[in-house]
Amino acid sequence: ATAEQRIIPPRVTSKGTSKMSGMQQLVSLRNYFYLGLYDQVMKEAKSLGSLSGAAEIARQAYLYRAHVAMGNHAVVSKEITGSSPTVLQVVQLHSTLITASETNKGMAMEKLVELVEDGSLASDPVFPLVAAEMYLTGGDVKEALKMVYQGTSLDMMGMTIQILLSISRTDLAQKHLNKMVDIDEDDTLTQLATAWINVSQGGSKCAEALDIYQDLQEKFGSSMLILNSIAACQINQGLYIEALSTLGAARDLALKWKTKISPETYINTMICLQMMRKAPEAIQRIYGDFKKSAPDHPWILKQEQMQKEIEKSKKTYS
Repeated sequence: ATAEQRIIPPRVTSKGTSKMSGMQQLVSLRNYFYLGLYDQVMKEAKSLGSLSGAAEIARQAYLYRAHVAMGNHAVVSKEITGSSPTVLQVVQLHSTLITASETNKGMAMEKLVELVEDGSLASDPVFPLVAAEMYLTGGDVKEALKMVYQGTSLDMMGMTIQILLSISRTDLAQKHLNKMVDIDEDDTLTQLATAWINVSQGGSKCAEALDIYQDLQEKFGSSMLILNSIAACQINQGLYIEALSTLGAARDLALKWKTKISPETYINTMICLQMMRKAPEAIQRIYGDFKKSAPDHPWILKQEQMQKEIEKSKKTYS
């Protein structure tokens, strides 16, 4: 779905009933997706039922992207078939990339490159987003950025900002945020992007970001994404006790949703414990749980590499 979907009053017919276009009906679904409220995505997608044309494809895309985010790869594999719209098959391809062996990962990326070079999906509003997500999963930040950098929708500009912040280009991210504000400063994704940049700038800006996240939490409810974002702001402000409480709520939510505790929850918890000078054993226990849950996570791999280098140095100078 294109992101120029503003929250506007539905058209009123002569009979006084509200009649919304397909894309306008997706506003809540889109909000839930970007806030990480994936259980609400499932409910909203079901309540909308089948729409028509591009709106129906967008509805399914949000639904299956949410399944991918939750790790429900079996659902994506089963329900998306060869007769599904191509962009949904790309969502399935992303799921395959996440779960496949190294050989099949390579095949998935080769297929993505073919689709990008083919160009037939260039005007599709969803394809550049899913393609960028795939490139990020594959560790190719440059290609991910190329997919969305020239995008004019709030969705593509939002993803552009996330990528730019990951490579410490806050200056360029701010320029894209200015464009988003010009389109719709009250849009949920614009609010999120504002908070992301505020956090990256640190200092008093973290307090502003915290206000945004808490406002969104009050309006829409809690998700692991929102709770971890709030915790990150609290950590930046030295509010470690509050942050631990927030992270505890994120763990409880994972249990409620019957999903894995997110990597961000583990990492933020360890940072909190370190800043509070808690016993190394407590931190190591969290690290062990994290490693068991996500052994191939980049943060874990980096820690292991650093440990190997430390051990190598010890042997060199012992």
